[in-house]
Amino acid sequence: MNGPARSMSLVADDSAHLVRALRCDPDALVTRESFGEYVGKTLRAAIDERPQMRLERAAILDIERKGRGFVLLDSRGLRYQAHTVVLALGNANPADDLLPRELRESSRYFGDPWRTRTDDLPAGDMLCIGNGLTAMDHVAAFSSTMRKGTIYTLARHGYLPARELPEVRACDYRELEIDERSPLSLVRSVRSAMRRHISAGGDWREVAEALRQPSPRIWLGWSTAQRRQFLERVSSLWGSLRYRVPPATDDAVAALRKTGGYVPLQGEIVAAADEEGGIRIDYRIHGERRQLRVASVVNCTGPNGDLGSNPNPLLRALLRRGLIRRDPLALGIDATPYGEAIDADGLIDERLLALGPMLRGILFESTAVPEIVEQAREIAQRVAREREECVA
Repeated sequence: MNGPARSMSLVADDSAHLVRALRCDPDALVTRESFGEYVGKTLRAAIDERPQMRLERAAILDIERKGRGFVLLDSRGLRYQAHTVVLALGNANPADDLLPRELRESSRYFGDPWRTRTDDLPAGDMLCIGNGLTAMDHVAAFSSTMRKGTIYTLARHGYLPARELPEVRACDYRELEIDERSPLSLVRSVRSAMRRHISAGGDWREVAEALRQPSPRIWLGWSTAQRRQFLERVSSLWGSLRYRVPPATDDAVAALRKTGGYVPLQGEIVAAADEEGGIRIDYRIHGERRQLRVASVVNCTGPNGDLGSNPNPLLRALLRRGLIRRDPLALGIDATPYGEAIDADGLIDERLLALGPMLRGILFESTAVPEIVEQAREIAQRVAREREECVA
């Protein structure tokens, strides 16, 4: 994980919950396996303590509005009645509709980077499309499995994720003199704040962390045009500084790069073709066309927030019924800052709620554990109040 244990608790008002559960240092970066076991154990404990709670393992395929509530249909053909529905769908697979058809249809292309084990890929050179945290995970895995060959990353920008320092704490945002009026003024003032902070003996990451809490408020204060400007001109740099790579992963990537086993490339894929023993990738950088031949290609471009190209059957059903609509930037669903879905007619549905990555277009900072945990608590408290009112 790329967040220290002290910030990864599942209990919003108990920051030490994970630390106690794993008996680890507050600044420790725990493994995904350990965190997954912690999540499962915490969930099971919560269900055991509340007899009225039930856990079903099935995919919800459709949701229909019925009076003041909903009827849900699952993959087994079972139907459920619900007063409130929460869309907690997590990250969608990366988008690939802009990639060449020949690449998407190749058996050497892997579109789900989170369910693709590096050591299960065909032997030989490997390409990751994108160079964010997921790509760095695959680079590190390529190194640890002692695979022969070279791993490449290819992205339109040249920014690689910065190195995380788990012991870093946020400085006081009020002292940074940040100009929030526009994306460009924000970037300029953040750069100035970082330079001042470094000159005073601090670490630039302390400034980056200080931006975390006010960022949804800043995002909400911008117009749609300003948000689009941020995405087009600033988000790549922002992401490399904000979403940092764990030291162990960074060390593995650096060691592999030093020996030539990892090569970061900049450019955009324009064509692809299956060839004997591999796949040819044509990419373009600054108008110049280049070629690369690899044994496998993994899409690490990040979650696809555009509902129009998302194959999830539930989201397609909700769109078809008009219960949800895309946000103006196609990053997720349109909703209020409190997670209330906005339907096709522009009406707010107080009983169809969303959290996490689904709200990225509304809050932007809505994908990490601390933000999701806080959203979950607010929704849980809201549902509990409604239940009490119904009983009363």
